[in-house]
Amino acid sequence: MSRVLVLDGLSEEGANVFRKNGLDVDVKPPQSPSELAAIIGDYDGLVVRSGTKVTAEALESADNLKVIGRAGVGTDNIDKEAATKKGVVVMNTPGGNTISTCEHTFALLLALCRNVPLASQSMQEGRWDRKKFMGTEVAGKTIGIVGLGRIGGEVAKRAQAFDMKVIAFDPIMTELKADALGIKLVSVDDLVEQADFITIHAPKTEKTTNLIGTAQFKRMKPTCRLINCARGGIVNEQDLADALKSRQIAGAALDVYTSEPFKKNPFIGLDNIVMTPHLAASTDEAQLTVAVEVAEQMVDYLKTGAIVNAVNVPSLDAETRIALEPLLNLGERLGQFQATYSGERPTAIEIEYSGDLGITDVYPVTAAILAGFLRPTVEDVNTISAPHQLKEHGIACSEKRCPADSDYAFEIGVTVVTDDASHTVKGTLFDGNDPRICSIDGMRVDAKPEGHMVICINEDVPQVIGRVCLTLGEADINIANLSLGREDRGGHALTVLNLDEAVADRVLDAVRSVPHVTSVSLVSLPGSAT
Repeated sequence: MSRVLVLDGLSEEGANVFRKNGLDVDVKPPQSPSELAAIIGDYDGLVVRSGTKVTAEALESADNLKVIGRAGVGTDNIDKEAATKKGVVVMNTPGGNTISTCEHTFALLLALCRNVPLASQSMQEGRWDRKKFMGTEVAGKTIGIVGLGRIGGEVAKRAQAFDMKVIAFDPIMTELKADALGIKLVSVDDLVEQADFITIHAPKTEKTTNLIGTAQFKRMKPTCRLINCARGGIVNEQDLADALKSRQIAGAALDVYTSEPFKKNPFIGLDNIVMTPHLAASTDEAQLTVAVEVAEQMVDYLKTGAIVNAVNVPSLDAETRIALEPLLNLGERLGQFQATYSGERPTAIEIEYSGDLGITDVYPVTAAILAGFLRPTVEDVNTISAPHQLKEHGIACSEKRCPADSDYAFEIGVTVVTDDASHTVKGTLFDGNDPRICSIDGMRVDAKPEGHMVICINEDVPQVIGRVCLTLGEADINIANLSLGREDRGGHALTVLNLDEAVADRVLDAVRSVPHVTSVSLVSLPGSAT
């Protein structure tokens, strides 16, 4: 009989799902990593919310563990790399707390507008400060939403019901999709300048960390109010505290923080902020939904091997995954490459398989491409959720197969169409497991899709590449690999340089200033591709 450890106060209905399916269930309070490490070896499944940190230390002795279920969306408290190394599937429930988080956003927004916490406190203290707490209406105001995923989309619907004008920043939402929702897409700069209210519903990534800071607060209206129910760190907390103290903006409401429980709180004593201790998902309905969903997913996996809503592995059986791993790796890297190289506002992704890939069903490879493409901007995307996430953002996807038309046994081509242009990258495998980029926008190359890559396009004249390499050398940047390609003699040429380290913007600007260089792009991928 499989054994499941349930932590963090999971709804009893979830535990009953396990029992009804013949699994042995132990329910315990949140555990520290060392406490969890001492007991985890006895269990096949682990269910957590946000209270328990499932670290590498906690998983070190998890020799029997097969699956970790997160009753909720965020998996920041689970070391997914350590889990993958131990062969443990990590699942979440991405849609279970959408409505509760959306509603909490509006609870904070309205409480902030009408000074509800301060007014309530004054009444508790026996005062009648009616004139002191003048509020503001939301009708007719502009709300700026950062991130139009599931929660951001629900917030937009409710804002429109409040007769608010909705603008949004989402780097991969299409104009067509946004128009259908009655939302105007804008840049971050335009959003912070135009919005009366700003609400954050984006994942925390390298691109979104400190997305809102001093520079943005200076551009906001003095009457602007900011709400964050997404992730701590997207809004720079010290910069926000300074903006509130100086009345640079009117107010803020927070449910998430850089450390939870919150340490060194810079907002204590301020009268223009509302704070709650990460309550957005804390409703009876949401906790019931995520508890039942995660239990059902885990039961399916433990009894049948089916994988649903996994965040660290695709839904493939072990034998097939081993056989497909090189193709999946190539596909994901082509998608990751295009996520940066093709630019913002994609409208379509076109995937072309030419030649003999050695498989009949290319869907797993397509899913890997889409997951790689979305991963920089979509939280916890995986090969299962990627096609749906792509559709949610209004991006069309098509695929086709055709006979080989090159010197390679097969090629996988990924074309990303944006509002302004389209870019195509093609890749193949050398010796069955060595991923290579063999073509970029029709120009043949032989490039390794790994690490820090600089793609340089220039007029096909002498000395250009020498000057580019000299510029990098003078910046003390070593070139690991270099691949050349061109259209026709005297036309345009392309160079792909794999570098040993990241390139500063000033160095890229210096490369762009080299005579006859027409464009320079930086793409950063995981280290070794093999």
